[in-house]
Amino acid sequence: MKAKIKFSNPGMLTTIQDYGRNHLQDIGISKGGAALPSLMEIGNELVGNKMQCSFEFIFNGPVVEIIEGEISVAVTGHVNFEILKNHKLEKGICFRSYILKKDDQIIVKNTIDSVYGYITFGGSIQLSGVFDSFSCNPRSKIGPRDGAKIKKDELFDFNVNENQSEYKLTREPDKQFNNKIRLLEGPQFHFFEKKSVQNFFNNPYEITTTTDKMGMRLSGSKIENQLTSNIKSEAIIKGAIQVPADGQPIILLTDHQTIGGYPKIAVVISADFEKLIQIPPKSMITFKKVNYKEAQVSYELNQKTIKNIINSKTKI
Repeated sequence: MKAKIKFSNPGMLTTIQDYGRNHLQDIGISKGGAALPSLMEIGNELVGNKMQCSFEFIFNGPVVEIIEGEISVAVTGHVNFEILKNHKLEKGICFRSYILKKDDQIIVKNTIDSVYGYITFGGSIQLSGVFDSFSCNPRSKIGPRDGAKIKKDELFDFNVNENQSEYKLTREPDKQFNNKIRLLEGPQFHFFEKKSVQNFFNNPYEITTTTDKMGMRLSGSKIENQLTSNIKSEAIIKGAIQVPADGQPIILLTDHQTIGGYPKIAVVISADFEKLIQIPPKSMITFKKVNYKEAQVSYELNQKTIKNIINSKTKI
């Protein structure tokens, strides 16, 4: 079976995402992909997909209309949305799937106390990947359709999954988080004055409005560097916290560059990265230093939690 959808309103910034591109940083292409892979994975599970691919949106989401056929769809995240089904408008429920038919719509209004949400359709999207990925990076123009964000009235075709059904979760991801982010020491941790390091871990920082998917700029206590604010450019990873000459930290996010020349005071542990990236600008965050053992245990617990959430899927 086939279906066609149309983005009547593309929202503020809606893109196609999957798990990103591996093994390309050495030629200057970052992995990219979904900001919150767990929400994408849950959405794909709810619509019965083997291929992990979703439409990612921020703040104000899109309006999507089914033009041809019928297809299952799920919205994941903390999202305010409506479903127009059989010409009747109803409040949408996150973390469940709906089977929509021609002329039905998904009307996403906004994310709630968060940044990212996902819409996932039950089937394989009819696009050609770039470097074995559907992920789109509008800034770098990498991905299908030159990596562009979704445009008004843009159409997409799907090969629809067979035996579609509607599902829900009996256990959902947490919607409320504290704003304390756990960190490991960075490779240049010793560059910074002891007093500045204490302030970094004891004082809150504000997420500025200049934050995007490439990096999160913070404003707070200045971090004084006792060696040098510039180093030879070296490979960097998601979650690394760079400190430029002005002493205001920058956390590298999903679409970060592949190399950088600023010292790195710390790195966000994997288990806290998705929590961090969902915190909206103008919010205050604090940091806590942990060791590798705690980071590893937290990662394993986080992965187990996601698996348990997915296994809670039940047919409606």
